[in-house]
Amino acid sequence: MEATWVSAKDVAVLVERTVPFFYHDRARFFPFISDKYLSLAMPVLVYWGTCLWYHALDVWRPAWSEKYRLHPPAEVVKRNRVSMQRVIVMVIVQHLIQTLLGVLLMEDTPHSVLTGTRTDVDPVRDVTHILSWLREAHAYVQVQDVFLVRAAIALYWWGVPWLQFWFACFLMDAWQYALHRTMHEVRFLYRLMHSHHHRLYVPYAFGALYNHPLEGMLLDTLGAEMARLCSRMTLRQTVVFFTLSTFKTVCDHCGYAFPWYLNPVQLLFPNNAEYHDVHHQSQGLRYNYSQPFFVHFDTLLGTRVDPADFARRLEKKGARVKPGADENDAPVPMPAPPLHSPYTTATVWSTALFFGILAVPVATYSLL
Repeated sequence: MEATWVSAKDVAVLVERTVPFFYHDRARFFPFISDKYLSLAMPVLVYWGTCLWYHALDVWRPAWSEKYRLHPPAEVVKRNRVSMQRVIVMVIVQHLIQTLLGVLLMEDTPHSVLTGTRTDVDPVRDVTHILSWLREAHAYVQVQDVFLVRAAIALYWWGVPWLQFWFACFLMDAWQYALHRTMHEVRFLYRLMHSHHHRLYVPYAFGALYNHPLEGMLLDTLGAEMARLCSRMTLRQTVVFFTLSTFKTVCDHCGYAFPWYLNPVQLLFPNNAEYHDVHHQSQGLRYNYSQPFFVHFDTLLGTRVDPADFARRLEKKGARVKPGADENDAPVPMPAPPLHSPYTTATVWSTALFFGILAVPVATYSLL
């Protein structure tokens, strides 16, 4: 059987021929900024750029976006307990803290001083490792070795990075759910830290990262770093992960329930602004802790309530919307989410889409 194996030289040639558009072997992805500072700058730039876009919608109020608004504009001033100026200042403080920590703790992409190329990955070496694992399973599934070689290449360029990204999303969700729920159920922590965020009864984009500085460091900065390290992503993968998680967090607080075709990121992640808005209501404080990607932990641990069910239950109970969220308010009992819930459907769909995105390049590389 070994005589039919593709030679190491031919494997190297195939790897070089299949380099995808996103791979660069230079020490810097962009020549004018290091990968380390790019990973620190992009989330900040995306945060303020996305916030300004949503703020423009709040100011200009075009008809196409107004129909998706969750709360009347007057409620932002009437019900929130903190001014927008204060929110912006505190977000700047959080960005300064996370940037400083990144400068001190993160390392740049490893590279060779002599050749100027990155050394954190070696495509030929890494594909060979994956190929050796596939060949070990060859005794159980008899296929041509060229198929295994192409499958190893596909997994290396697309499959493994996609799995790392998805795993990082899961880890960040787990971290934020555990810490977020703890801050609600331990009154000392709520009063000390998390109550700051809940001064925003009516969320808007600028307030996505309005937190007590210590909470911001623990919940967002440390959570993202933990996900990066445990998923073993490269620094360049981290740029994408940090940027997307920042964009997603802003969208979840934007105050607009846009459909997926206006915000395609919801195709992958069922958590959205309407879902999180329930948590910011005084009667919904003990529900919908999940952030920022999925609703898995709310579903599994019994803290999920769908926005439509929430609104119907409040209307049925005659509960009034209060001017602010207080942890001492008794939550209104909510029914278990139905199986036909759009959030259940979205979770199933996003999972199927994940495997679909993973399968397409693997099948393409392996079969063609």
